[in-house]
Amino acid sequence: MTSEPVMHWVVIGGGIAGLLAARRLAGQGHQVTVLEADHALGGRLRHVEVAGHLLDAGAESFATRGGSVQRLCEEVGLADAIVSPTGSPAWVIAPDRAYPLPATGWLGIPLNPCARDVRRVLGPWGSLRACLDLVLPTRGIGDDVTVGEVASARLGRRATERLLAPVMSGVYSRPLEDLPLNAIAPALAADVRVRGGLMRAARSRRSLGAPGAAVRGLVGGVAGLATAVAAQAVQRGAVLRTGVEVVGLHAGGGRWRLETSAGQIDADAVVVAVPRHRAAALMDAPTDEARRVAIVVVVVDAPELDAAPRGTGVLVRPGVTRAKALTHATAKWSWLASSLPAGRHVLRLSYAVTPGEQVHRHAVADASRLLGVGLREEQVVGIAQVEWPDASPVAVADTQPLPGLHLVGSAAGLSGLAAIVAAADFS
Repeated sequence: MTSEPVMHWVVIGGGIAGLLAARRLAGQGHQVTVLEADHALGGRLRHVEVAGHLLDAGAESFATRGGSVQRLCEEVGLADAIVSPTGSPAWVIAPDRAYPLPATGWLGIPLNPCARDVRRVLGPWGSLRACLDLVLPTRGIGDDVTVGEVASARLGRRATERLLAPVMSGVYSRPLEDLPLNAIAPALAADVRVRGGLMRAARSRRSLGAPGAAVRGLVGGVAGLATAVAAQAVQRGAVLRTGVEVVGLHAGGGRWRLETSAGQIDADAVVVAVPRHRAAALMDAPTDEARRVAIVVVVVDAPELDAAPRGTGVLVRPGVTRAKALTHATAKWSWLASSLPAGRHVLRLSYAVTPGEQVHRHAVADASRLLGVGLREEQVVGIAQVEWPDASPVAVADTQPLPGLHLVGSAAGLSGLAAIVAAADFS
């Protein structure tokens, strides 16, 4: 993307990646139009109203690694809203056991396999087995290796099943055997080869984050970041249009023609910032069917949860519940707990779903099982289900497949707020 000459750019998609692109291009003096098919901006950074409370419908925290999201928050005037979660650990629930995650780790990879809390989960043999990662050769690790392959070989079965699988499957919504190592962090396979193991690479990645918690949030919810970025894009001259779906994209004569639900639009260049399967459809490219994840937000009046029986939340191993993870949001974020009436709690459960599947019906029973507290339907004061496609895209080979066409965000194979912001030049 260049700043000269002045061009008309159309950004397809009004999620955080598209809004960042619009903010940058408008700041360079270009004419920018953002087209969002939904009737609200923000994508996965969006609020949902439940029982009169505005709550995050998608992401509710951001990774501190690299500091890119924090810098963006500061640039858009949200520095004072940045908060750290409480110190309570998350738990893992398996069919035959429940245990808190070790205090230090990176996406489930233990940073110190001999630490007491790691030994408590893996046992003496499991911890010793994980130490082999520090001495095994790494030159045979290819860029196409999956997390399941490399973790089982280097850390052993116990560490893979008890630590990595609950965390990474909860974050990326796919089994480790189907999750490329490079999909969880750019060039991670090369980092493992160069540094000499998964744990050394994890220590390096963890050290790139801000001191303290591996994640942070915003008072009022992370959705406020998209709102602030959108406001700056508008201040710089961008036009943001919602409820406009792009159904066709055609190149010709050095320009682009977009067929939309509101008519035809011509542009000098196009930024595609929609989920990977939608981007592929616009470009007539093959793609796998989009995976879907549902977030069920439940507001309950349940004083029995005041003690946070499972800390800030639960990651679930297969065979326990339909839910694959639960966040006890009011235990995790002090600002949220203080904004609610006494005894009221917010729970967020995530599910892998087929399109239109109504998994919110399982939420109360699943939350009861995972929290170890018998919640009743009559305690629910509000519930909402929100679905998201393309939860864990795979990186694309070329983010500029044609002249004047740029792929960003999940269209470029990026996953997670930190990775999307880090890849955007928002100066």
